[in-house]
Order: sequence, then C-alpha cells, then structure tokens
Amino acid sequence: MDFSTLPIIPITLGTLAVGTVLTFASGRWARWVALATSVVFLLEIGLMFLGYTGWPGRSSTLVPQFGEYQSYPWISLSWLQINFTVGIDGISLILILLTGFLQIATVVYTWNETKRPAAWFGLVLMTCLGSFGVFVSLDILLFFLFWEAVLVPMFFIIGYWGGPNRRYAALKFFVYTHVASIVMLIGLLALVFYSGASSFDFSSIYSAARGLTGIVPVVLFLSLFFGFGVKFPIVPFHTWLPDAHVEAPTGGSVLLAGLLLKLGGYGLIRWAVIILPTTLTQVDPILFFVAFLSIVWGAVLSLSQRDLKRMIAYSSINHMGIVLLAISLNSALGLTAAVLLMFAHGVVSALLFMGAGTFHHTYGTRDIPSVGGINSRTPILASLIMIGSLASLGLPALISFPAEFAALLATWDGLTYLVLIPLIGLVVTAAFYIWMMQRVLFGPPKGIPSDAHDVPPAEGLGMGMLAALAVIFGVLPFLLVNVITMSPITGWHG
Repeated sequence: MDFSTLPIIPITLGTLAVGTVLTFASGRWARWVALATSVVFLLEIGLMFLGYTGWPGRSSTLVPQFGEYQSYPWISLSWLQINFTVGIDGISLILILLTGFLQIATVVYTWNETKRPAAWFGLVLMTCLGSFGVFVSLDILLFFLFWEAVLVPMFFIIGYWGGPNRRYAALKFFVYTHVASIVMLIGLLALVFYSGASSFDFSSIYSAARGLTGIVPVVLFLSLFFGFGVKFPIVPFHTWLPDAHVEAPTGGSVLLAGLLLKLGGYGLIRWAVIILPTTLTQVDPILFFVAFLSIVWGAVLSLSQRDLKRMIAYSSINHMGIVLLAISLNSALGLTAAVLLMFAHGVVSALLFMGAGTFHHTYGTRDIPSVGGINSRTPILASLIMIGSLASLGLPALISFPAEFAALLATWDGLTYLVLIPLIGLVVTAAFYIWMMQRVLFGPPKGIPSDAHDVPPAEGLGMGMLAALAVIFGVLPFLLVNVITMSPITGWHG
C-alpha cells in the first residue's frame, strides 16, 4: 500500500475522535482504549514525519508551503467560502510530536486513576484531540472550534479532579481564557474583513493581508497578541495559571503546562507573525517589554515559593517569556529557538509536574522546606525530579540547553546587551531549582513518613518516557531543528 497517498491528517483526526468516544464508553477498559489510541496516534505522527520530510514543494514564495495539505468545501456563502483545510509544516509538526508524547505519557502516568476513569481518560484524549486540531487547522473557523474544544475538557479536569479550591481555579481558568478567545476570534474575523480575503483559509488571508497598511494592521496584531498571549500566559494576564496548576490534578497540570501554553505561542506565530510580519516590527517594543516583564516576574516569584507546584508554575511564565522574546525578534534563529523551546518546555514541565505529583502522594505535602533528603528513601523519584530540574535550568546535554542558547544568540543578534535580561532570568531559574534540589533531594532526611515508597511502576514509566526525551533531544537537538527549519516560514530558505 502506498502510504504517501493517504490523507493522514483527516485519518488521524478521525482516529483520535473515535478513540475519545470509545474511551468515554469503555468503563473499566477505558485506560486500555486510551493507550491503544495513543499508540496509534504516535504511529500516525510517524507517517506525517515521513510524508513531510519527503515533501517536494517547499519553495513557494507566495504562500508558505504545507505538507499533507487537504482542503474540502465546508460552508459556502454568497460572499465567503469556508473550507475544512488542514496541513502541517515544520513548526506544527514539532508541536504535534509533543502532543503525541504527552498524550501517551499522561495516560501511562495516570494509569491507576480510580475516580471515574472512563471520564478521566476520555477528557485527556479530548484535550489532545483539540490540541492536534489547533496545530493542523488552516481555516479560521476550524482553528477556533478546536481552540475552544481544548478549554472544555480542561475545565472539567480541574473542576472535578482538582484540589480543595478546584471550582474557583476552574472558573478563573475558563473566564480568562474564554474572554481571550473571544478577542482572538474578533481579531481573526476583522483580519479577514479588512484584508478582503475571499475565504477563511490561511493561504487566502496570507496573500490578502500583504496589502494592509496604516493603523488597522497594528490594531489587528495587538488584538491577536492579547488573545493568544493570555494562553502563554503573559504578565499581567498570568494570574489564572498558578491557581490552575496548584488545584489541577497531576495529569491536568501536565497537559496544561505541556500543551495548552503552547497553543498561545503557536497561534501567535501562525496567525499574527506570519500573516502580519511588517506590523511586528512596528509593535515589537510592546512585545519586548511584555516578554522581559514576564521573564523577570516569573523568575522572581518562583524564588519566593514554598509550594513545589506553584514554583514550577511561575517558572513556566519565565520560560514562556523567553519564547515570546524569541518570537518577537522576527528572525530565523529566533523563530527556530521559540519552537524548540516550546517543545523543550513541554517535555520538562510535564516531567516536573509529574515529579511534584508523585512527591505529594508519597510525602503528603508539596511544601519544599518541610521535606528533605528524599534521595535516601526514594532514589528513583529523586533522580527523575533532578533530571527535570537540571533540564529546566538549562544544563548542557539536556533538552532546554540548545533552545535557550539559541534564544540568547538570537537576542544578542537583535538586541545586543539587552540579552542580559533573559540571561539573568535563566541564572535566577538555576538558583531556585538548585535551592529546591538541595532542600528536597539531598541533605539529612526530614519529614519522611515511615511507609514512604519509591515511584509506582506506572508513574515511573510515564516520567521515565519524558526523562528519556529530555536526554535524547538534548544530545541530538538536530533531530528537531532539521524539521523546524524545513518550513519556509522560518526564513532559513529565503
């Protein structure tokens, strides 16, 4: 059979949709259905990689070329055509790979979930289905539907499986992100209207928006920046994130930090930076200011946290601030660094939140000063938390190092001495992770229950997958970089 002729993206959407429905309906077999769906999803992602890396038409100068491109008539109006249009490029493909890894890791880590397991695993798959849909959608309406589809399962994951203040955190998450979604949708629709595009397709808008001048594209860009930025999240619209992470169950925090934050970065690149590149140069002082503020604010607040999950949550704001900075530089190296760092942060933050969850289950607390020397009782857990922490602080040979180094190089090239701001932010990041490891992992045992045991097999396997990815892509980052730079929109191919 010639796999190159398969419409692999629609097939994958169908696989995830059917797998999600079957998981909800499978009762005690739900975890097995979710696992099977996750394995098939990874195989389909492999076919996408094979298809895209062999794609011959990546030299278009009018419209950025997409692999596995499929477009079907959907809604036909007298004045507008709306299509079911999907496709991938190097940027979306890397984030799709992240989605596949996090889906199977989350299913495995939460394998022993006993509270309505069918609903739990179904919502996990639904979140990943929505994320995948966002990354492949090349039509505004389709993009928005998948974007909103991610919010619904996450609301229930936080609100039903979360901690004592779960309802407040879930409602705050929903209000913040939904208001931002409305602003984003208005911005996208206004972009179609003012550009005079003949359809909602990315290619049509991309071509038509080249003629926009004056204040209109500036207002459009800033509205999209707000809509996508809340999901980053950017300071000062970040306050929903720590509450959501602290109250969310571990699997929810994994998907929230690993996937949902990446939707904002991807959306900003796809629907604002690429479509309105000249406008970016007009508003980049605003983006630089917000990026620097997020970097510094996230790092400083992380230093003051006693709760392990809250510390990791604030460090996410710091890292996503660096992603925003790299995007705002509007350079080939900056865009590549941003995508690479989103992938790295997705893996590392997921590993850290899993570690924090197992730490809480084992020791009954997330308070950093209350527990110490866990390496003596739970060496596997300590090792996995250490790998995640060292990766997050940017240790060479681990996944964050090449991404952060590329971001710093791009910042030096574009802003020279202002590179000191993200550099100081990374130093502070290293400081609070080293402080945490010194307190929690090493030193004399403290606050360790007599019945404390090391990582359960399922949780250890889930964390082990992510730890392996942190090492593999830290040593071999070119496996990701080569795919990212194949996309013409990164600017590496003229």
